[in-house]
Amino acid sequence: MLKFKKVKARYSEKKNTRTDRDVISYEDIPLDDYELEKTEISPEAIKRILIGVGIAIVAGLIVFAFSNRDKLTWDNISTWWTYEVLGNTGNGFPVNIVGSEVTASNIAVTQGRVAYASDTSFVTLNSTGSEVANIQLRYSNPVMKASGNKYLTYGLGGTEFQIYSFDEKLYAGEESENIFTGDIASNGVYCIVTEGNGYLSSLYVYNKNNNRIFKYSFSEYYITSVALNSDGSCGVACGITSEGGAVKTAVYILDFSKEEPKSIYTINGDSVIDCEYLGDNRVALIGQSASYIIKNGDENFVTNSYEDRTLANYCFNTDTQTYTIALSRSGDGRSCALLQYNNNGDNKCSIDTEYSAESISSYKGVIGVLDDNIVYVYNINGTLRKACRTGTGSKKLILTGENEVCILSANQIRRFDLNNASTDDTVIIQEN
Repeated sequence: MLKFKKVKARYSEKKNTRTDRDVISYEDIPLDDYELEKTEISPEAIKRILIGVGIAIVAGLIVFAFSNRDKLTWDNISTWWTYEVLGNTGNGFPVNIVGSEVTASNIAVTQGRVAYASDTSFVTLNSTGSEVANIQLRYSNPVMKASGNKYLTYGLGGTEFQIYSFDEKLYAGEESENIFTGDIASNGVYCIVTEGNGYLSSLYVYNKNNNRIFKYSFSEYYITSVALNSDGSCGVACGITSEGGAVKTAVYILDFSKEEPKSIYTINGDSVIDCEYLGDNRVALIGQSASYIIKNGDENFVTNSYEDRTLANYCFNTDTQTYTIALSRSGDGRSCALLQYNNNGDNKCSIDTEYSAESISSYKGVIGVLDDNIVYVYNINGTLRKACRTGTGSKKLILTGENEVCILSANQIRRFDLNNASTDDTVIIQEN
């Protein structure tokens, strides 16, 4: 302590002995005094910094987990660990389909894992093409609905249905009337729409334990499409009827904790063919002459007219809460404009192409269309980033990444990276 005071005094004395300099240089300070002037970080300060960094990391993880809470479930994590970490031993793609046909609407890809319903079987594959489940179906006209790692299959016009996880059948059920449509949420809640037994249609909702939690009968409309929100607490049902020779659509917004609909919207002169939740409070509707957005609580809905163009194809993206439509400017379905909308109904992009849209898919900032066994992938600003052959018989395109594609063909499921497309089925023909 005495030494420190002595040094400090010597430094003060040296510093105050100024002659012809206006600026003091460290060259004026003895080396041992300069070392004393260096600032040292105390252990307490280092500890506080580490705690602050740790808190920031934990906060970031909490935000990430909250924004992806519907995906970071025990079921999803367990499936990933079991079939991607421990069981990732497939022989790769292409993989021949089981059965003789898979329709374009009966395939889904979740986190790289494929599930499909053929005319004979429900099949799941891990990300390397290894078969996980192969369960027999006995429907003459099978339909599959998917959400996360939960799947519903039913026979259109029949009475039987089944519920699956990624690796097993969970339940087999039967309704008393013929099934029109249905949907399933990622937590296992599902709904079935049937003929009404005295009504035009009836909607039944079941929890993950297969107990019925809601029923609603429709006396004025045939229900053609339904969708559940992320946790299966609410749903939308779209039905059609004819009035004065013109088609009329009703859209029912349902809360399954209440007996009566929260809202009923009417669309005159158009028939809605499909619907989906883009967030728990926004519903997108695809009609024959326009698309629509319904916001929970709003009296009116947003209409985006097709004008003089024909709907060629469409897709929903629940991750980005957008939907994309392909509108053809010609009678043969070619020369499609690709339009993407957010869940407010605002147009995010409009891309003019010379191609048809036999299938369409979106992934974050890219949109892809399938035309005559070639996939064309565009940036959202309209730049054609890739064009690649997908092999004969291609009928369904699913973008699983900005440069990753899953293709359903007549007899195979193919996957490839557009940046490394060198097989006979995937030859790059153009790149911008």
